[in-house]
Amino acid sequence: MKNRAIKDIYKLIKKYDVITIYGHVNPDPDCYGSSLALREIIKDNFKGKEVYALGYGSEKLYDRLSTYDEVSDDKIKESLAIICDCSEIERVSEQRIRLAKQIIKIDHHIESKPFIGVKWVDNGSIACAQMIAEFAFTYKLKISKLAAELMYLGICTDSGRFRYAPTNAKTHLIVSKLYDLGIEPKSIFSIIYQSEEAFVKYQALLITKFQKTEHNVIYCFADVKDYEQFGLKFDQVSKNVNVLGNIIGCPIWCLFTRSPEGLIRIEFRSAGLDVQKVALKYGGGGHRQAAGARLENQKDFKLSKEVVKDLDILAEKGTFE
Repeated sequence: MKNRAIKDIYKLIKKYDVITIYGHVNPDPDCYGSSLALREIIKDNFKGKEVYALGYGSEKLYDRLSTYDEVSDDKIKESLAIICDCSEIERVSEQRIRLAKQIIKIDHHIESKPFIGVKWVDNGSIACAQMIAEFAFTYKLKISKLAAELMYLGICTDSGRFRYAPTNAKTHLIVSKLYDLGIEPKSIFSIIYQSEEAFVKYQALLITKFQKTEHNVIYCFADVKDYEQFGLKFDQVSKNVNVLGNIIGCPIWCLFTRSPEGLIRIEFRSAGLDVQKVALKYGGGGHRQAAGARLENQKDFKLSKEVVKDLDILAEKGTFE
């Protein structure tokens, strides 16, 4: 059964001749995969439309899968803009989105503030790419092998290779259909799950640096000198929180990475507790068990230590208000 949001989005896609698609800042493979998969699906099923995906990220997959597009301001002004995998316009990587005639949203994150306009938000989907696949299957749309692989990429990575909630029966059913379309995951895995020697050494450093609070919150402060000594850059290292995960008896793990400009990116993860509420306090958001936040203009980790205290309260009480 088609829900109202899916119907409204389908009608708007049919209405507009120019469509632009956007993701969030510091994009991950789900952001990349869902955005480009939606582009391919629209191009293959709605002939005559101009469809562009704007953004950056997952560059090492460009040769294996596909790249983003370049587009003029004038085209954006004509377009229906679709946000994928991003809860707020302020967090969209390409702020020219504000030039568009109309903006809609497809997302699986908990909203930190209401999005005004047409939207389809499903917190029960493990990945935005799962929602794009559901949209395509709902309307029995043609799905190319490329689009299928892009959606598989998003689902596989956001689910932590099917380990994280809310991976469910629908997730696996959709993935089984993607296999029927000829996807070849092994060649994708060989790209995304291999690392340079310097990166592995940096991850090892994080393991030696982590600390633990009174109530077993694992946290690590990664400063500029920590990764620059290996010749690495902020964008390469700020998504390593799961290196700290899966320690017995530790319900929360968190990574703080500071950029040369003083931006601290925080990644929160938990084995069940609602870390999203702590992320919201510091201007972030995400999911109950996987969230993030950004602290601007930080010369040190003084404010980050306050975040750690809040996480310790959450670990002690089981809730955070």
